[in-house]
Amino acid sequence: MILDNAQEKIYRYNQLCVHYNLVADAVYKARSKYNDLFDTHYLPFLVAALIAFDLGRMMGKGDERRYDPEMNGFAQQLREKLKGIRPSFQHLTTVRLCDVNLLEEQDNIITAYRYLAAGGNDSLNQTGDGFHVGATKLLHFINPELFLIVDSNAARAFRMTHNINYQNTTQPGYSAEKYIKCLELAKADINKFGITAFCSLEDDTPMARIYDKLSFATGSNWP
Repeated sequence: MILDNAQEKIYRYNQLCVHYNLVADAVYKARSKYNDLFDTHYLPFLVAALIAFDLGRMMGKGDERRYDPEMNGFAQQLREKLKGIRPSFQHLTTVRLCDVNLLEEQDNIITAYRYLAAGGNDSLNQTGDGFHVGATKLLHFINPELFLIVDSNAARAFRMTHNINYQNTTQPGYSAEKYIKCLELAKADINKFGITAFCSLEDDTPMARIYDKLSFATGSNWP
């Protein structure tokens, strides 16, 4: 299971993923300063998180296009996407994974996921392809207490431990419905483990971030 050998997995992740931790912690610190996570003040931190978390290749070239929403590029498209999800999503920025009612919120989460992940002319992926992993990373950095990052490592972990029908490839077949199922399973894992015990695995780390480290380590076969 993903939470087996939890302390050892977190230790290994922290040993091998220092670069992710440094950026994530800085973004969480910045997040705490902003009341509005959907305006242009927080946008540069979302951009930095995506770049540091290995999505720069999808975001086009040039720092101006990546960071400046007045340029015709990634930042402009991200600003519009954030505006689009804000009305039905803002109330989810303060909810923890252990507390969320996923049955009531699944439509809001699925709609936001699909909007952020969509390919086409207004895709956040500058090639026009989908932006599925990027969507989960944006959701996570909007609320790291609730939203998981699901990349190929996490998808492999959910496939191995919970039989989610992700494929064992670099493109596992991401979807909004599978993402909701991952949230449901993670919530159940945390509640079974014990919320206090789970949060104590790494003090002052957001709930979904702890689970991310464990799923990443599980999918990577650590330890």
